[in-house]
Amino acid sequence: MSALALAACSGGEPETRGAIPTLDADLPASSIVEAAQKEGKVVWYTPIPEFGISDVLVGFEKAYGIKVEVVRFPGNTLIQRYSAEREAGQVLADVMHIPETAFFEDSKDKGWFADLNESEVPALANWPQQFIPDDHYVMVNTQPIGITVNTDEFDPAEVTSWDSLLDKRASTRFAMVDPTNNPYYLAWLRMLEEQYGPEFLESIAAQSPKKLDSAVPAAQQVAAHESVLMAPAAVSGSLALQNEGAPIETVYPEPTVGIEGYVGASADGPHPNAAKLFVNYLLTRAGQEVLNRGYAASPLPDIPDSIPMPEGYTRADTAAAIAEKKRLLGLIGL
Repeated sequence: MSALALAACSGGEPETRGAIPTLDADLPASSIVEAAQKEGKVVWYTPIPEFGISDVLVGFEKAYGIKVEVVRFPGNTLIQRYSAEREAGQVLADVMHIPETAFFEDSKDKGWFADLNESEVPALANWPQQFIPDDHYVMVNTQPIGITVNTDEFDPAEVTSWDSLLDKRASTRFAMVDPTNNPYYLAWLRMLEEQYGPEFLESIAAQSPKKLDSAVPAAQQVAAHESVLMAPAAVSGSLALQNEGAPIETVYPEPTVGIEGYVGASADGPHPNAAKLFVNYLLTRAGQEVLNRGYAASPLPDIPDSIPMPEGYTRADTAAAIAEKKRLLGLIGL
């Protein structure tokens, strides 16, 4: 993932891949909206793909007339940056959006993040409770983990279970995205072991998968017929190639886990009202549509253009997976 910083006000209005939804009815008190509009902008730290950002910027500004300044880096970089800023006595981010729960949990005693309550963030009232781990942060989306296949080699309809990873067509032609430093990919391995037993992971190792550092080069191998499938796979890693007509598609065997996105509002950020208004917007149906369009699943049902939440989806137990990291990696030969 590339590192960049951008602002909604720079370079003109970004193009979108669909209509911007209209404003939802579940609004905070007018006093919060008015105070947020006086603040004039909100600073959003996020690791999501660039194509997932533009619609959010346009939608929020159209709804409230408030600019969104985006700082986009990988999740670990954002955590390091935010922590360093805090320790230096600076609060530059209003909204922190990362694929991580441990950071929010570890920062509770430090008071870094504001309470999110229904009086100030009324969209919480309609949010599924299982996706609200704590009063200080909330899960806003997930990129389900599946298998990306070359459609010239596999009919996607035949990939109905994780057993497809062991198909003889994938022997030595299996692109594996390195799970070593990704807690969600480790949780995926743990889920496979719980579902099929440790011998299943050993059978993956027997396929002699090609380990790649990230999803994009793995997807490129699949598109070029160098590999017939890749896993663990989130659609964001292959979407650009698919949109260009490459013979690839991502399917989601059940059960599965995903790369989950969590947001919190800085307790004493530079634009505290705009921060809560922005978090609320992300939780509305309008915000969910622009946030997830084309690449992620929403905790809310029937969000247009999003990835459907797999029926067998379960929240990833990343803490348990990290604790078993060495053993899990050993089973797949890493």
